[in-house]
Amino acid sequence: MKMKTFFGLILTLVWVEAAVALEQPEYAVVEEHEGWEVRHYEPYIAARTRVTGAFEQVGNQAFKRLGGYIFGDNAQDQKIAMTAPVTQSGNPDDGYWVSFFMPAEHALEALPTPSNGTVEIRALEGQTFAAVRYRGGWREKLYQKHLDRLMTALAESENWKPAGEPIWARYNPPITPSFLRTNEILIPVERLGS
Repeated sequence: MKMKTFFGLILTLVWVEAAVALEQPEYAVVEEHEGWEVRHYEPYIAARTRVTGAFEQVGNQAFKRLGGYIFGDNAQDQKIAMTAPVTQSGNPDDGYWVSFFMPAEHALEALPTPSNGTVEIRALEGQTFAAVRYRGGWREKLYQKHLDRLMTALAESENWKPAGEPIWARYNPPITPSFLRTNEILIPVERLGS
């Protein structure tokens, strides 16, 4: 039994390392602070879908749609490489947008049309975000704790102010043990005085 547990742990760690190796959107660090940083992201393309439901549950429904799209449920039956992170923004009243970034090799006009009408492809402009990274599970309480920490840091910042809604970024597959998961919260920001 101990040997099975050992091999299970090794397999999980390999899976986690594979997730870390997935393509991620490019950014440059603009400022570093204790526990958070400001980043400028390059323009990117995302597949996204709007889902209603509980904060901790909408990712499952969205993944079926978005995963379907990249696994070939599109007009060209084309497979698209998985990237990280999966992002979530919005609220329970209006619904949550869950997004997958498209690999940089794909131009907007070259991406296949989704077969599922609830999936849309969007080109997004480059943007500056305040970001906080944390480890742990996908509970709303943990998300809120780190969101509050980032909002407090921004309230005390002499250079930056929030300029949009928070985005929750999850980097690991659900199979990853919660204590090994890497998550971030990103908040669009602009310079004070802008």
